[in-house]
Amino acid sequence: MNRFGNKASTRVFLLAGAVLLAGLFAGIWKLRADSPPNWKFTKESEALVTDAKLRDEILEALAAAEKAGTDPRITHFNVRVATAFEKDGKERVVVGGNTEYEIPEGIHGETSVLNHVTALYGADATRRDVRFLAFFAKQCGASSCGDCRDYQLATTDWERLLFVCGQSSDRTVKVTRFADQVVCERNFPEVEATKIPLAPDELRRLVQSAEEARRGGVTLFTKGRHSGAAALSFAGKTYRAAGADDAAFHYRYPIGGLLQQAMTERDYFLRAIVVSGENGEWPVVNYRDRQYGYEASSFNHAAGKGPIVLVLSNGRGQFRMTTFESALPNAFSTADFMPEALKTFLASHATGK
Repeated sequence: MNRFGNKASTRVFLLAGAVLLAGLFAGIWKLRADSPPNWKFTKESEALVTDAKLRDEILEALAAAEKAGTDPRITHFNVRVATAFEKDGKERVVVGGNTEYEIPEGIHGETSVLNHVTALYGADATRRDVRFLAFFAKQCGASSCGDCRDYQLATTDWERLLFVCGQSSDRTVKVTRFADQVVCERNFPEVEATKIPLAPDELRRLVQSAEEARRGGVTLFTKGRHSGAAALSFAGKTYRAAGADDAAFHYRYPIGGLLQQAMTERDYFLRAIVVSGENGEWPVVNYRDRQYGYEASSFNHAAGKGPIVLVLSNGRGQFRMTTFESALPNAFSTADFMPEALKTFLASHATGK
């Protein structure tokens, strides 16, 4: 080959290389342009997550949560969640997502991901290794429902558990403590009977009704925390129920039971609920039962009434008093998602004023 041919070949080679590099850089630039911006922890969140490895695990979990499968066929509201932790010298990422079906019922994201961790690595890993749950959401807002709070309390080291939300609308990461969603019954204010907004005879009858309800129910599996509850509506009617277990572990809660009775009678507005424990002890009010009460209290708000008063009785003339709004902080209800639909429903259904 002559020198001209060599020069030509060299020029062609250089030109081809330049085109290739230009295309490569253009591809990288397009990839960067199409890629979402990096996550940024809020200032308050940075103070809670000071460990660099934990921050990396949170970001890894958010990337996985974004792709988690869900099936919210009723609400079309996706709950995508993941966690990440080191196990046997390797980094593990586990995802979960919500599924809805029929009545409506659903499997929630929190219980889904924690159950997956247990299935893959065992219950000890769920309690010992899970340090956070990371949710991928368009907009961060409410906390876990009552039932999911019960599950997190039962399966995790909840006092150190972090609640993380990656808000895709602005790519901020918001971190809070799960413990902020927990209010122990011991922290319900203890009050004198005269401070409870019920007439003395009304309070006496509710306590007696709750205690009588507790003698019933079903306790084949329930040990040591059986309770009964009684409610007084604005219409002056009383409803009561006790807890009841079954072989499928579909526990029926006392507050949920009396609320269903009242709503069956189209009596939607309650003034107060008294819960009585056994053997003179303060009763435990599960968070799922608090969710039922919170939902019912939102009916009061929609009708311009005050919240339902929640009273605990230890059977010895001592009382603790709060509201479901205080007992289930940062909760949500139908009133938050469908306020007008709720008002229309109550206007057409409610008989108790």
